[in-house]
Amino acid sequence: MNSTTSKFSSRQDTYWWQGSVMEIKARAEDTGGALGVSEGRFFEEGYGPPLHVHSREDEAMYVLEGQIRFRVGDDEFVAGPGTWVWQPRGVAHTFRVESEGARALVIFTPGGLERMFEEGGVPAGESAEPRQQEYDPEAAAALAKRYGFEVVGRQLA
Repeated sequence: MNSTTSKFSSRQDTYWWQGSVMEIKARAEDTGGALGVSEGRFFEEGYGPPLHVHSREDEAMYVLEGQIRFRVGDDEFVAGPGTWVWQPRGVAHTFRVESEGARALVIFTPGGLERMFEEGGVPAGESAEPRQQEYDPEAAAALAKRYGFEVVGRQLA
């Protein structure tokens, strides 16, 4: 990357994603492949992905609002605003929203996984209301394979 500022893009960057909204802030192609950054808005207590492991990238979350319970390896803890949570590749991890809603930055390094939200989500510009999306295990498995991670357990209860 030759510049220190991002280039303007008119592409759609906000997607309904399995009961949340993911707004892509920076893509791999914006950062020379170094990272991808999204802001996740999680609307319901109990929201969270199944336990999974990334093979290609590390993931970090920076909690902006709300309370989120994390499991990273054998550690389980609740994080509030201002908390940085590192989830290295090769380590099983997940999270669960513990408050009425939450908001967090989601960072992948190297970048690229942020495209999963685009590919598997629904452009938010098509609807002002959250889309009801049933969890589709076959579609999730196909996305996991394409993006180099594996689901290894259930959501946090």
